[in-house]
Amino acid sequence: MSGYTEIILSPKHFKNRDMLKTTITIEKSDKVLLTGTIYNSRHEASEGAVVRVSKITGDNQRVSKGYVITNESGEFAIAVEKDKFACYQLDIYEPLLTT
Repeated sequence: MSGYTEIILSPKHFKNRDMLKTTITIEKSDKVLLTGTIYNSRHEASEGAVVRVSKITGDNQRVSKGYVITNESGEFAIAVEKDKFACYQLDIYEPLLTT
């Protein structure tokens, strides 16, 4: 993604319930963020699950876009390009390591 904006909050912003007001401007992007949460069969968040993302083009070809691993809350995120003629397939694999 091409845009970047940073806000730094110091401890003084949290005193006396002050209200912080700011304007953030970012560039328009040709990407979209896919997010989700993976749960196991007991409906518990699945840390360390692997999510493979593939793009399926209009002529039914699959292009691998990469892998992500879920965090301790079972959440994942990956940026992919916007394409109104393509679909995305997510393949989920159980965690490789268990604690």
